[in-house]
Amino acid sequence: MSFWKRLFGKGCDRGALAPPVGLAQRYLKKYQQFQAILAESEAAGAIMAQLQHRLAKPENLDLPQFQEQCADLLGHMRQALDLLLEFCRQKPDELLAAFAELAARFQEILSLAEASGQDTLELVQDQLRPLLFSRQQAEPSQGSSPLAASASVPDLLAGITEHRLQEMFCLSLRSQVSKKQAVSLVTGRLVPILVIDAGGGLSSTSVTVNLDDVASVPYKAFLDGMLSIPWPKARPLDMKGFISVVGVTSTTPRAEDQLQKISFALLAREYMNFSLCLGYHASTIEAYVSPQPPCNYLRFHYQGGAASVERRVRRLRLIRGILTRLGFEVSITGDLLDARKTGDEEAACLKLLEILGRLEVFTKQMDMVLSDDEVVLGYIEDFLANHC
Repeated sequence: MSFWKRLFGKGCDRGALAPPVGLAQRYLKKYQQFQAILAESEAAGAIMAQLQHRLAKPENLDLPQFQEQCADLLGHMRQALDLLLEFCRQKPDELLAAFAELAARFQEILSLAEASGQDTLELVQDQLRPLLFSRQQAEPSQGSSPLAASASVPDLLAGITEHRLQEMFCLSLRSQVSKKQAVSLVTGRLVPILVIDAGGGLSSTSVTVNLDDVASVPYKAFLDGMLSIPWPKARPLDMKGFISVVGVTSTTPRAEDQLQKISFALLAREYMNFSLCLGYHASTIEAYVSPQPPCNYLRFHYQGGAASVERRVRRLRLIRGILTRLGFEVSITGDLLDARKTGDEEAACLKLLEILGRLEVFTKQMDMVLSDDEVVLGYIEDFLANHC
């Protein structure tokens, strides 16, 4: 099955892919849910940090106050999960089961501590520490409860975050957007781009906007990067590269249709989700950039090309070589690359987005010329020296 069929499904007639009425409103609601889950997770994380600090000094622990904070923590986690249930297409059953177990463990331990009358502080410290720290952080004593082997608060919050990010990342890939449902962004040089504003992403409500109308902080940085590097001319193909391209495009169903795909951006002031169709390959760049580093993340997803699998994989190795040097966690499966980076300061995120924009342009059609691994290393060093 071709890349585009895997991406958008088997149905390829325009009628089947027509977006439903109110698509922009659905995207807006989705982003609002995304923000609400983020807010509840942040609140839970802040309380968790306070409880961890209290456990570090148990001699000053006020048990009633500690119990109240634990209740607040579980309340925010419960609210995040309730929101996640409506937000995700697939019900996060494993998270719900883990939370039910976690809440029961909190209640059991705190109730026992309240009724103990002696060694209460030591009991709270030994039994609750595995619940409030990840398994790597927690070092429970020999006498601690066997319940410590179950999921902890950090584990569960990480699971909520992963579900939230994965659902939002795939959002722009699920519906093909028409010009009636979106705004056309005119850049003067880049590929045609349709935009839906999910809140503060554009400063204009016109049906056609330009670069000056882009208010999304991360998207503006990414576009600035794309426009800061010369658009590559046709790559000089060797004979094997030419044969590779002809072979792949002639045997890939609807290969020419891939060239007609329109890129789509879902934007908010602090968020971008950009499905970029550039030639025969597609990439998705997602970013949330704010003054709060723990909330910030970048994701870069790249697949496809016109050359043979061997040359496409070399291009992915080139991209991986650059991104790992920039601190991304990168994985490659077949001819698909997935890279992530989290927790950076706002300025650092915007700088990386500019680099990703340049990287998109720099690697355009490059799979056609990557004849061996030494060439890959040369291009890596060239990009790092001249475009970072």
